[in-house]
Amino acid sequence: MRTPALVLCCLLAVACGGDFSNDDLEFQNALPQREDLAAKLPDSARSGQGLGTRAQRLSASLVLGGTSELALQAYQAGTRFNTSVDGLLSLLELFRNAPPTTRETDRRIWGPFASDDHPGHELRFVMERQDASFAYLLQFRPRGGGEDAWWTYLPGTFRADGGIRKGTGTLALDLKAARAHGFETGDAKTVDRLDIDYQTKALPTRVELLFTGAGAATPNTRYASRQTPEGLGEMAFRLPSTDLIPGGLLETLDILARWTPDGRGVLVLNILDGDAKGAQYTECWDARTRITFMQRNWDFITPTEGDRRTCPDVSALDPKP
Repeated sequence: MRTPALVLCCLLAVACGGDFSNDDLEFQNALPQREDLAAKLPDSARSGQGLGTRAQRLSASLVLGGTSELALQAYQAGTRFNTSVDGLLSLLELFRNAPPTTRETDRRIWGPFASDDHPGHELRFVMERQDASFAYLLQFRPRGGGEDAWWTYLPGTFRADGGIRKGTGTLALDLKAARAHGFETGDAKTVDRLDIDYQTKALPTRVELLFTGAGAATPNTRYASRQTPEGLGEMAFRLPSTDLIPGGLLETLDILARWTPDGRGVLVLNILDGDAKGAQYTECWDARTRITFMQRNWDFITPTEGDRRTCPDVSALDPKP
């Protein structure tokens, strides 16, 4: 997703002209960093090995010992997830690294600065604090406009709980508002809003990514990521309009995938709509993404294949009672 470039030269000039106070750092620590929100992928997936150039369509061929296309889909979903998260966080990085232009007791303001990407406009970043809660806004307005001319492109919140950058937060891009003000949104033109909801106060940490399509009233695509300090990762996501089963209808899939740092994993797929509505499929794979265990709730003759003991222990990601 293409996002507006902020005015780096202006912020660097500000950074060279001032220092951070301890109070400034409290504001800055309310902003999430990539390591707080990124999905934890296996080493092989992060290096690109095995991902290939597969389309979203999943093959109907599920063969014991064959490559798990569902595992590759899960890793691709994690990569897309991280790309979207990076797009939002890149808008916050420069403000984190520069002292504010204006300091008030419970308020910080960066800017206004000229917007290079949008000639004739300027931008500012505003943060407000109330006890342990913070709210922040990245805003634009036509150059020379008054206070009521500011409109919000990126709203966010954070409530501290348990340590530095520990707590709960939200972050969003209002792409519909951007287009209404004449801004181009590039390859995100079919999306009205992108929302992130996260918690980092307890393990496993959790991040949810919601896409609201153009004209939709509610989010229609959802990705959720959880992870543990030991490197276990989880992605839950929905794949609409997928030709998984031969027939006249496309399937809507709900997928929950979990994996270890070395790339072994387990996945549960539920078919919500399509030719095989109600079907559930479970599989495990090894570090080379080869299927080692399969279970199908619709097959009464051979419901399982392979050895269930090959499935990795990912129980640390189970919900706590």
